[in-house]
Amino acid sequence: MSQQRSSNGAPLLFYGDSYRFPDIYHTIRFLAPDPQIVLEQDGEIVMLTNSLEEGRAQKQSRATKIHNVDEFGSRELLAGGMKPLLVTATVIERFLTSRGLTAVTVAPSFPLGLADALRAKGFALTVADDLERRRRTKRDDEITALEATQRATEEAWKIGVDTIARSTARADGTLMCDGAVLTAERVRALVEGALLERGCLAESTIIAPGTQSADPHMIGTGPIRANEAVVMDIFPQHKETRYFADMTRTVSKGAPPPEIVKMYEVVKRAQDAGIKALRPGITGREVHELVEDIIFEAGYDTLRAGQKHDPNDPVTRGFIHGTGHGVGLEIHEAPGVGRAGTSPLEIGDVVTVEPGLYDPEVGGVRLEDMLVITAAGSRNLTRAPRQLVV
Repeated sequence: MSQQRSSNGAPLLFYGDSYRFPDIYHTIRFLAPDPQIVLEQDGEIVMLTNSLEEGRAQKQSRATKIHNVDEFGSRELLAGGMKPLLVTATVIERFLTSRGLTAVTVAPSFPLGLADALRAKGFALTVADDLERRRRTKRDDEITALEATQRATEEAWKIGVDTIARSTARADGTLMCDGAVLTAERVRALVEGALLERGCLAESTIIAPGTQSADPHMIGTGPIRANEAVVMDIFPQHKETRYFADMTRTVSKGAPPPEIVKMYEVVKRAQDAGIKALRPGITGREVHELVEDIIFEAGYDTLRAGQKHDPNDPVTRGFIHGTGHGVGLEIHEAPGVGRAGTSPLEIGDVVTVEPGLYDPEVGGVRLEDMLVITAAGSRNLTRAPRQLVV
């Protein structure tokens, strides 16, 4: 059973709900909206919860031992008028004292007020600096969960892209579908609705048409038109397993301008090279700089020093973000595949490869796949085709 200790050997203490704090969920595998007190010590996972959740926690969590907070006086303290923060601090004080502990390591997300209250009671708290490390390498069941979210993502994407494909263009180029203007909002609603039906929750799904696609995280609004790029970036979280997926495709109803076609081919070539380079031992920075070099040599700018073709151009354009990132219980997690990606990739890492090109005057193109690092290189978890014209 995994455990985490600080350099001083102190056990690890968590406080928070498992919906918002992935390190807590990863530890207890139990979803609850209320904060939980969790301690890892010497191979044990000890969980303090309330009466509302105690029975379910006994059945569903990974905790090796479960206490009710009332065992440590929570109900009486609240009834006596003590402020909730001090009640929690007192419960934790009594719990840690019962185990003979005076020092613990806490997650970076541990509440400051609660930390101050515990320190005032004489406890030594050290902030853990490597929690992301134990969530980084994915187990087989985690990869299965990621793949399930990815399959749902692809099915929802297909509903959206098929709607664009079957639309018809008015004389002014505006796309029509089922008697109404086809907008980014309509396609987003279709995609997010399909994901919800598949047990996934998506927020801020990017359906960015035309020049809106030149801003990488512009979610997109208004009518979609024929012969223009539409960036579709979909990154839902499975409501039960909590694992994300992340995929981007760029499509156009009818042939887009030649510059978009050129951008698409360069991005596709750069993505292929980035994917091919994935293997244990290579760093995310090395993959990123390989992708940058391909894009720069094709005539486009990157953010690397010396890779701007016209130093007098005040506009930031070209490849303006990292090549990828880790995916798991968070949409962006370790390891990085960009300038800060100095840690070598390892078997079990799940990362994206998502080069893009952006020009405010033309629009943008991005392609993104999600892959798991294997002994032989990588395995692509993404099956959706890359097809510009639909």
